[in-house]
Amino acid sequence: MNKNSLDISSSISWLESGKILIHPTESIWGLGCDAFNELAIEKIFSIKKREHNKSFILLCKSLDFLNYYIDEINREDEILLKNNWPGPVTFLIRYNKNLPEHLHSENGKIAVRVSNHLPIKALFKGFNNFIVSTSANLSGKKVLDNPLEILDFFESDELAYYDGELGHNKRPSKIIDLDSKSIIRD
Repeated sequence: MNKNSLDISSSISWLESGKILIHPTESIWGLGCDAFNELAIEKIFSIKKREHNKSFILLCKSLDFLNYYIDEINREDEILLKNNWPGPVTFLIRYNKNLPEHLHSENGKIAVRVSNHLPIKALFKGFNNFIVSTSANLSGKKVLDNPLEILDFFESDELAYYDGELGHNKRPSKIIDLDSKSIIRD
């Protein structure tokens, strides 16, 4: 076992300690951290060389968990979310005052997904916050597709990978604005 390869329990502890976790998603390897840990998010901005005005996708365990952090949604929107979650669809949703300020955006929305990918679902059995999930690359550059390559590329003592299986989707998640129902990314 590679010293930077973590099982599920170690991955949860890694996230809780404010470090960055390379994790499998439905389609690509992502960089993730505890979204409630502002310093951890800063580490991701730094290693990706990403502009701070570009927010990240957040993963969460369920719509029930999410409801505490978002504006009340109507029945039609709730049905839309339940029909797509868990699954590879990210929604832009208006947040409320309960969301930590460092996760606020210019448009008043967060990009959030409830994943159906087994390794992510396993993380949420023991991890009870949002997880930042962003592509494993420098901002605007080619996405790296191997966890060992990602470790070598970013060279950080605060980076390890969750040794789970990558999904089989060929494209990143679709992104839909819940208010307008417009597709931001197909």
